[in-house]
Amino acid sequence: MKKILAALLTVATVITCAFAFTACDKKGGGATEKIKMVDVDLSSEQYAFIVKKKNTELLNTVNGILDAKATEIQAIMDKYLNATEDQLATFGSNSIKTSSTDSANELVVATNIDFAPFEYYNGNKIAGIDIEIAQLIANEMGKTLVVEHMDFDAVVTSVQTKDIYDIGMAALTISEDRKQMVNFTKPYFDTTQVVVVKADDTTFDACTDKDAMLQKLASLSGAAAKCGGQAGTTGQQFVKGNEALEFAGFANLDFSGYDSPALAVQSMLDGNISFIIVDKAVAQTLLKNVNK
Repeated sequence: MKKILAALLTVATVITCAFAFTACDKKGGGATEKIKMVDVDLSSEQYAFIVKKKNTELLNTVNGILDAKATEIQAIMDKYLNATEDQLATFGSNSIKTSSTDSANELVVATNIDFAPFEYYNGNKIAGIDIEIAQLIANEMGKTLVVEHMDFDAVVTSVQTKDIYDIGMAALTISEDRKQMVNFTKPYFDTTQVVVVKADDTTFDACTDKDAMLQKLASLSGAAAKCGGQAGTTGQQFVKGNEALEFAGFANLDFSGYDSPALAVQSMLDGNISFIIVDKAVAQTLLKNVNK
């Protein structure tokens, strides 16, 4: 599964066409939406699943399934990435186990169910790209799927240190520091970090490429420098800096971590922060859910 971001471009184009780009620093009004995405890619990343260092058998099994079921997996991704807000609200299963009772016959997944469209709650149902891929893998292995929700920060360490967890599936970016702790499967999704702001905020409107965005981010101060995102994610590392991911970081930015991207957006709408940093597909889903 190579570049799938082309599937996102149509959605991103529709979103960005709704906004007129003016000079940086100018505040405008008249937008009917609550939030908008600045459609400039800030990074180049890949998602993969994780297994314990010692479990090469499971690693090889999962990689084999990812290869053999590539068409079905792409269909799952297309289903979520191209879905409307109303369609997203219909997806999911309420029959997925959330605690292990027979680990020998189960595929126990460590995840964070607060990262739509990859993992999210739909009422009493669990939905998302990773969840449906997990079900596919469990079916192929003849095992019962168990999905355990935890803080995002705990997913990698739980797979690394706790025998109960077979695999971590939480839109995890491949990085050298994580490779020291766990083994990654083959990548299944290409992504990037983007900025999301209030709909009437034109701070970044004239910044149409990565260099312009980086310069603008580095120039912010005061209230404009207050930003946020889900705690422990690549968005936070983009702001704080991460040598393994080649993120220099921004000493001038004041990052606040939240339990989910949705909570970060709400904090922005409440005036606590000026923008959020988040994965592009997640940003596009946020737009669908918030701009109802």
